[in-house]
Amino acid sequence: MNAVVAPAEAGRWRSLAPFPMPTWELEGVEWDGRLFLIGGLTNAWAARSGWQPNRLVYEYAPASDCWEQRASIPLPQHHLALAECDGVIYGFGGYRKPSAGPDAWEPVADSWRYDPRADRWDAIAPLPGPRGAAAASALDGRIYVAGGSVACKRRGEVAPRPDAPHASLGEVLAYDPRRDCYEAVAPLLTARNHHLLEAVGGRLYALGGRVGSSNAFTLTNRIDLVEEYDPADDTWWPRARMLAAHGGMAAGVHEDAIYVCGGDNLTMIEKYDARADAWSIVAHLPRARLGASGGCVGGRFHVVTGHVRTAEGSMPVADHLALELGCSFSRARC
Repeated sequence: MNAVVAPAEAGRWRSLAPFPMPTWELEGVEWDGRLFLIGGLTNAWAARSGWQPNRLVYEYAPASDCWEQRASIPLPQHHLALAECDGVIYGFGGYRKPSAGPDAWEPVADSWRYDPRADRWDAIAPLPGPRGAAAASALDGRIYVAGGSVACKRRGEVAPRPDAPHASLGEVLAYDPRRDCYEAVAPLLTARNHHLLEAVGGRLYALGGRVGSSNAFTLTNRIDLVEEYDPADDTWWPRARMLAAHGGMAAGVHEDAIYVCGGDNLTMIEKYDARADAWSIVAHLPRARLGASGGCVGGRFHVVTGHVRTAEGSMPVADHLALELGCSFSRARC
């Protein structure tokens, strides 16, 4: 076991225990002061082996700086929408590798409930329709699943072709864990995928992402638009734009502020103060990356894995960096 990590000065990066293997597009979720990374892709960008989704589930404990493998997700999926609610982790949709035909990202409706204490996965009601690269967040006992992408169909087609382009969704669903059912609420003002959805101060914030298809390099555009959802009147409202247009980001909440990491090969760490409706840059990554994962636990913003450009080409990495934020332990999340 690694030594206990000592506190460090706020605003500094620390190198912590690397993820057990180079990978990217894992989804991060915070649980009980720990960080879970789930799903992901393990191949290099545009590798001849094609897209290889996996079933990885790893738990990171900040106190011991250790990674522990947990029960695998039942099906290999990547780009799930994850959220924690009342001590349980929920995963919605994502993409799988088609069983036949051209290699592609095939959206699915499969959804799951994971109990970290029992280390057990169970199926829950599937989404009303398939989607991948959606975003999810818990608020007032319900889990909101927003946006994503779905494969296009031509008139008369029963199912989309494996090589069909994707279209962004604006639909927002509220999942009730007690009743295991979904309710449609007001849609996003801007349909999007590969975005963020975070809860702060009793509101939800949809941040950035992509419009058009889900692939970063074809038929898509990055956006910097931010929308705030008020559950009291079921309304989305525009807020201050991000400092750059990007998707495929990692994020976490610390003391009522949202921290956003890179995405689309940017290095900056943005901080959104929801009360002031203002953005600032608090740090820069040592190197840009795409498809990183992370979250805010232990008073640090953790940025783990991702895809980086190297002298040998673009490759997944296992590195684990943490930005010191300082921590007020009287807060529920830090």
